[in-house]
Amino acid sequence: MSIEKSYFPTNWTGLSSARFSEYRSWINNKKPGICGSYVCAVLLHDLYKQQYGKPLSKTILMDGLKSIVDETFAYRGTFPWDLRHGLNLALKGNPNYFAKMSFIPDNKVVELLNKSNPIPIAVGTARLLGSSYQNHWVLVYAYGYNEEGKLFFKAYDNHGKSAAILPASQTFGCVWLVENKK
Repeated sequence: MSIEKSYFPTNWTGLSSARFSEYRSWINNKKPGICGSYVCAVLLHDLYKQQYGKPLSKTILMDGLKSIVDETFAYRGTFPWDLRHGLNLALKGNPNYFAKMSFIPDNKVVELLNKSNPIPIAVGTARLLGSSYQNHWVLVYAYGYNEEGKLFFKAYDNHGKSAAILPASQTFGCVWLVENKK
């Protein structure tokens, strides 16, 4: 089934796609997939690059995050609490940030991307909600509404896309970083 381009939003709010183009080469080709680790790695890489001017090593990020995101619990797959747990462990040495989660991304993504200094948000897609991505994690950095008023997200997808567009109605769960105001 082909979707008309006019079905998608023409205006986007949030961060620029160009900021995430370097991550097109961060491709998850492991079996089973470790999309949660990839999304967390890009989230942390982007944070350190933007806030501290220090890009982190992809290899070190992936090696560390795989064990604390995708391999911590004895069940298959990753859930929002897995990403939150892994990010909070990874950020233990950085008291400036911590991770939070929500089960319903629609309002939270819009709220976070409307802030004066928006940051990307890890968002889960769900097979049960009709996602062609099945159960998967992407890093959302922009949102838009189409002519019918339907909400869409623009995201880094660790299948080699830095500007994937997906319907918000097919997502479940989100994880984001919060600046610690202490």
